[in-house]
Amino acid sequence: MMRVPGTKEDLLQAKAHGADVRMLYSPLDAVELAASHPDKEVVFFAIGFETTAPVHLVALKEAQRRKLANFSLLTSLFTVPPAIDAILSDPESKVDGFLTAGHVCAITGNADYHKLAEKYKTPMVVTGFEPVDLLYGIYRCLLQLESESYRVENAYRRAVPEEGNRAARTLMEETLEPCDQEW
Repeated sequence: MMRVPGTKEDLLQAKAHGADVRMLYSPLDAVELAASHPDKEVVFFAIGFETTAPVHLVALKEAQRRKLANFSLLTSLFTVPPAIDAILSDPESKVDGFLTAGHVCAITGNADYHKLAEKYKTPMVVTGFEPVDLLYGIYRCLLQLESESYRVENAYRRAVPEEGNRAARTLMEETLEPCDQEW
């Protein structure tokens, strides 16, 4: 994100011009910065999908617990199902099936994917990133296409429960307000 162009400059250029811009390992590091520098406003740029959102929100909760008025999040968080919906709703889309990311489904569960598979008659197979997981996911997707059965299939059960991570989902539901955003 340091090199993504902004309206006037990117974050590296802002840093070169004297802004206090830092790359941090964790959003909790930003909370510590706010605690140790109460005279400075600390804004953490929270980007990502469902996999990173809970970590950002834990930092926000910690800042609230510590009553740090000088800490805030600037969020650019997205969810995967609307992106898949946008792809599949395009009349020119040639996508026949999806391997849904296991790390996302481990947080969200599979409910939204069931709706998409049914709506678009498209196989959705939950997989991990190891080569054997990907190959197995492709195999399961092809079997669905051949049999014309379109559903969500969890080929990554060792990491993805059907309901996802209840605590992470609750945190996101309590803290975030979904809104539409143009892709």
